[in-house]
Amino acid sequence: MRSLLIHVSKDSLSTALQAALKAISANSSSRVLSGIHIQAQAEGLTLTASNISMTIEYKLPVKMDSMIVHKPGEIVVPARYFYEIIRKLDPGLIRLEIAETLILNIQSGNTQFRLCGMDTAEFPRIHYVDHPNTQKIRMKNTLLKQIFKHVVFAVSSLETRPVLTGVSLQIDNQNIRVVATDGIRLAQHVVENVEDYGASPLNVIIPGSTLEDLLKIINDDEGSSTQIEIGQKQIRFISDGLRVQSALLEGTYPYVDNLIPQVYISEVIVKTERLLRVVERIAILAGESVTLGVYPSGILHLISRAADVGEAKEEIPLEYLEGEYFRVAFNGKYFRDILRAIDSETLRIRFAGKERPLVIQPVDMTSSTLFLITPMRTQDGG
Repeated sequence: MRSLLIHVSKDSLSTALQAALKAISANSSSRVLSGIHIQAQAEGLTLTASNISMTIEYKLPVKMDSMIVHKPGEIVVPARYFYEIIRKLDPGLIRLEIAETLILNIQSGNTQFRLCGMDTAEFPRIHYVDHPNTQKIRMKNTLLKQIFKHVVFAVSSLETRPVLTGVSLQIDNQNIRVVATDGIRLAQHVVENVEDYGASPLNVIIPGSTLEDLLKIINDDEGSSTQIEIGQKQIRFISDGLRVQSALLEGTYPYVDNLIPQVYISEVIVKTERLLRVVERIAILAGESVTLGVYPSGILHLISRAADVGEAKEEIPLEYLEGEYFRVAFNGKYFRDILRAIDSETLRIRFAGKERPLVIQPVDMTSSTLFLITPMRTQDGG
């Protein structure tokens, strides 16, 4: 198919583009992978973008007021240029047409662009082949977002251990467990008795970057759901015209249960929002090292120092204190990320010793959520 002629509303096209563009790598060495595949068929318009490991496909169905297909066709055009053009056009219907080989004409009112395209034959596609071992699970979008947003921030950004750049997903009958760690912090979220998915037990590693993008583009309307299709090497998310396909990470995720302290020296409860605001303030000076101290007076004391810059101190009253007082230093940015992932009004901090991770848990959540952060060594041994 070479010829293409459609009319599509700017709002619809912009929404689809914003979703699909998340699959395009800023440093792609392939010209065709820096493009977006535009395909018009009788039933609507499909936009596809890919970086090989992940492909995003967004479908706009035919609607008389926002999507009309006059002639089917397809072309690949430079994604960034196409998006910027569409973004700057006036509201209303946009005319897209291939009038000559590999040239896309874009018209809105009196504005016209001619954008050079590329051959569609080289562009990767999502192939929908049902393999016997593919497992299919349908999940409410609200649950899907809740599960992954609590942990995805803790994946590693380093490729030295590829499995740590992903989130471990385990599903066993009615229980879902997700874990992410970068070796310094750990986030775990468990939901029990949600639904019997009728699938064989699953244990896969999903790239964290895929989940971060997915959480931004799927809607969280109460009635919306996503079908998750999990094969041996790939995972696919299908929801409301959106299709996201990604390679799974190969390897074995480390066993983390032995990292979670079972015996504690001290336990405190504090208001989540207040602690977050304090950490954000004092980490301005030394985000890499913030010292937290708990004193018998029922006060949580936080301090940060940066050589040749200055010092910040702040105190917070505790809601609850049990056990010995303690003092520990940690990475302020990592601690802040954990606090931002907690929805609970109050949180529990457990101290198991200077050589053990600090345990942080929401107090008033029905599901089991747990975070660990490894203490930093300081000059005074704290």
